[in-house]
Amino acid sequence: MRVPKEKQTNEFLNKITLFLLTLVTFTAINLTDVSFVMSFGGATLGNALIYVLPAVMFRKVVKDMGDKASPALKSEVNFATFSGLLGIGMGIIGATMALKGAGGH
Repeated sequence: MRVPKEKQTNEFLNKITLFLLTLVTFTAINLTDVSFVMSFGGATLGNALIYVLPAVMFRKVVKDMGDKASPALKSEVNFATFSGLLGIGMGIIGATMALKGAGGH
């Protein structure tokens, strides 16, 4: 969240935690159909975990290697990027389908 180091106190953490718990609690109170949460979460978080985050991490590792990375490893970054973009596309499709499904309830 780019909070300056001097502001990262226990009091600040407690306020953030209280805010998030309040948000989750009010959402849970008003939520009548958990299938939307499951489908939307699966579409977005599932794709991020399987496709996007590994691609981002791989790109970062190869970038940090600099000149030590082999040409083959550097060319694999292109495939990883493609895989990440494909995951984003599938996540958008899945999230759209989850939103359309929520409208039918």
